[in-house]
Amino acid sequence: MNLFQSVTSLQAHTTFCRIFRGARATLLAGLAMVSTLAGCASAPLAGARADGPAFREEAVKIPEKDLTLKGVLFTPASSPTMRARRPAIVLMHGCAGMVDARGALVPRHRDWAERFARWGFVTLLTDSFNPRGVKALCELKDRPIHPWTDRTLDAYAALDYLVSRSDVDPNAVFVLGWSHGGSTVMSVVRREAPGRRADGPHFKAAIAFYPGCIGPLQQKSYQPSMPLLILHGEADDWTPAQPCVDLAHKLGASGLPVQTITYPHAHHAFDAPTGQVHFVPNVWNPRAPGERGAHVGPNPQARLAAIGDVQRFVNQMLRP
Repeated sequence: MNLFQSVTSLQAHTTFCRIFRGARATLLAGLAMVSTLAGCASAPLAGARADGPAFREEAVKIPEKDLTLKGVLFTPASSPTMRARRPAIVLMHGCAGMVDARGALVPRHRDWAERFARWGFVTLLTDSFNPRGVKALCELKDRPIHPWTDRTLDAYAALDYLVSRSDVDPNAVFVLGWSHGGSTVMSVVRREAPGRRADGPHFKAAIAFYPGCIGPLQQKSYQPSMPLLILHGEADDWTPAQPCVDLAHKLGASGLPVQTITYPHAHHAFDAPTGQVHFVPNVWNPRAPGERGAHVGPNPQARLAAIGDVQRFVNQMLRP
């Protein structure tokens, strides 16, 4: 079977999932992949709980040079069963910020934070905006907070915070971001990323939801220093998927462990747990008429597929 074909029937889909699971370990070791998936079931991480109040939640402060960031920490409630320390993950929000207008966590952020905590991760949502006096950036063309400088420093400050904890495995910390935060992840993975120190600590692997890939694609010297998974909707008219597909092919030719997965009919923010696809007219979008407007909203099938793809990726990265 050609692993890069779309699945068009339940029988083909089941076979594809079985083959893909067996092939993923080999492919991630040195190839970049571009796949269109409908989602395959997989087991949770060892020691993870699938239901019940499996986590604690608390507000935390994250020290950074000349700035103190705010965050929300989710920690698994039960004791680790397979290791003295737990894996951890830093979550980087998008251009709308970590919280909504009422100060509550954006549903997508809470959804993923709780999920990772149930999977057994110490999970840190990092607020890059409010500590700098900014609520949101989506409508701004000239943005005062940049993913490749300010927010990359934030990600490494969050990493330092996590590895200082006695319940975190310093060699098993991931980073994940959405949109503006996804573009941050595309910077974090570089060896020359601001805040990254040669002597560590280092992120184990990275996950970027619908990032901007045009900049990395155009840079001749762009190279990730860690495995990178990019998840994108094929119908995204804000940050298009094709540059990320092309980037995976380009880096794969050099043997770098980069994978781009695309989802049919999925728009920007396709992994949101609630709402519906709608047009937001005022966001800055250099690809739209008048540089304004984009479609955003969930695609339930793509969301479920992405959850499975993320779970398989972190499982693979954590295997001895």
